Amino acid sequence: MQGWVPMLKLKIITVCLLWSLCYPFISIALRESPPLYLAFMRSVLAGMTLFLFSVKTEGSMFPRGWRIWRSIIIIGLGYTSLGFSGMFLAGSLVSPGLATVVANSQPIIAVGLAYLSSVERVTPGQLTVMITGLLGISVIVLPSLHHSQTNITPGGIGSVLLGAFGVALGNVWLKKVASRTNILRLSAWQLIVGSVPLGIAGLILENTNEISWGTPLVVSLGVLAIPGTAIATYLWFNLLKVEKLHNMNAYTFLTPLFALAIGALFLDERLDNNELVGTAVIVGSLVFMNIIGSKSKQAPNAGFSRKL
Repeated sequence: MQGWVPMLKLKIITVCLLWSLCYPFISIALRESPPLYLAFMRSVLAGMTLFLFSVKTEGSMFPRGWRIWRSIIIIGLGYTSLGFSGMFLAGSLVSPGLATVVANSQPIIAVGLAYLSSVERVTPGQLTVMITGLLGISVIVLPSLHHSQTNITPGGIGSVLLGAFGVALGNVWLKKVASRTNILRLSAWQLIVGSVPLGIAGLILENTNEISWGTPLVVSLGVLAIPGTAIATYLWFNLLKVEKLHNMNAYTFLTPLFALAIGALFLDERLDNNELVGTAVIVGSLVFMNIIGSKSKQAPNAGFSRKL
């Protein structure tokens, strides 16, 4: 695809804005529910929303063939199970804006996974971005290993990175199969399948009596599940069907910018110097990925790929 048409730009900006809303509402919902149950409820509600929409618009309930079910399981375990568990477990340990910034190391992780799986050509510039982004994460994480801070812990950062790895894994596998898959059914069923480990973990590790049903939880869960997951996931999966993963991921640098703005405007968040520097390095690396992504279209033979 040559360049980004306005509709594609509008869709990716919409997805980034929807994603940036997730962490603030996670923080609100975590006051009313344990994290794994919350992740389970979000994925089930989002998955069932897309499932019912699929039945109504396409009249089809179940995907057919073992290959599509293999993809559903892999993407569900990565994108939903690991992605949501990391996101929700980190919600009470890391401030929303900062968590969203670290979670956007996902494009950097995806570059490495795409290289190892030969899904897409990887350029030296993209590898440079990966190293630079990891440096930014280190700037944020290392101070917390020496002294306690109110909005950052090693466990919280580790949880966010675990979620980022799961999302990157799901994205890379999705890119591999997107062109021959019904995106709506795949989006719905990977959320439903991915919710199963979350529900089992919640039953084992958490107490349902800790769930406090009320307006804050219902509203937060609705925002997280419908616009933040069902709509955003379906839009993102469709975009991956027509555009290269590293080009798509380059535009997700908008998510931390949106999240930090929301945190500053509505949650009274403040970042210290180390966090500001680390955030600037991560965002800078993603902006640079955007630049080299555009240049790669002009020089398609630049770079290298790994053959397994």
